[in-house]
Amino acid sequence: MPNALVCNHILDDNKVYCANFWTDNITVIDGVANTVITTIAVGVGDGPWVLVYNPTNNKVYCANLNSDDVTVIDGAADTVIITLPVGDEPRALVWNSTNKVYCTNFWTDNVTVIDGAADTVITTIPVGDGPWALVYNPTNNKVYCTNALSDSVTVIDGATNVVITTIPVGDGPCALVYNPTNNKVYCANEWSDDVTVIDGATNAVITTIPVGDGPCAFTWNSAQNRTYVANYGSDSVSVIWDVPGIEEDNFAPAERDIFTTTLFSGSLQLPKDKKCKVFDITGRVVEPDKIQPGIYFIEIDGVVMQKVVKVR
Repeated sequence: MPNALVCNHILDDNKVYCANFWTDNITVIDGVANTVITTIAVGVGDGPWVLVYNPTNNKVYCANLNSDDVTVIDGAADTVIITLPVGDEPRALVWNSTNKVYCTNFWTDNVTVIDGAADTVITTIPVGDGPWALVYNPTNNKVYCTNALSDSVTVIDGATNVVITTIPVGDGPCALVYNPTNNKVYCANEWSDDVTVIDGATNAVITTIPVGDGPCAFTWNSAQNRTYVANYGSDSVSVIWDVPGIEEDNFAPAERDIFTTTLFSGSLQLPKDKKCKVFDITGRVVEPDKIQPGIYFIEIDGVVMQKVVKVR
């Protein structure tokens, strides 16, 4: 059962690694030829669950769910370097720019920190109940950990490896994504069907956005500054536009009728008797008379009403 993928994007390597849960091995795929290079047994590891890549030392880390350890793989030779014991049921990995790997341990309610150069355990950090997912904020050097059973997110200092704060979120937080354009962290709450938006600088909750049923996975679109949320229970994907904190495909029926896209050239005409703001796709407010060709959103009296596209 292929369970996780990661890419080794070093130019001379260009490989994709696939964790195979039931056969306790990792398939290495040539990123150019799309052929299998080799299959790596994860040693004493049982149940390879998740992968992360360390670009500084060209290593791949594999968390083994059933044997409570992390296998370290040489990204050039595709051989096992070492297998490190961690906590009970490791479920998520993330690498940070100070060359550390963080591993959530679900049943022991902690996060193991691994030195990316020495491949030794630096420390183990107590967090909330049932740590599930991780994401890294490189702007502020913080690691965020969802605690699925205590409905919170623990914020860890990436330099000192100490807990900065714990943030209450929705019910069953299970996925995270970081938006570097606006320095925000999005947390999917699977059982309350919403997304908590966290300020990456202050660690404050900005807003909570209703989405579909059972949100469980994210990706961020840097070109349009949008966050996409997979809703497992409702077979849908919600699209969140960052700054106003709205789900573009989840307006009330009356609002959806007036949220349209209009193409225009020349000057943007706005109602003179209304309080209007214009946002670009990154969420920044722009002056109407300084608009360049591109996509914009118009807010009228505090409500986002329309998407417009200036063509020239």
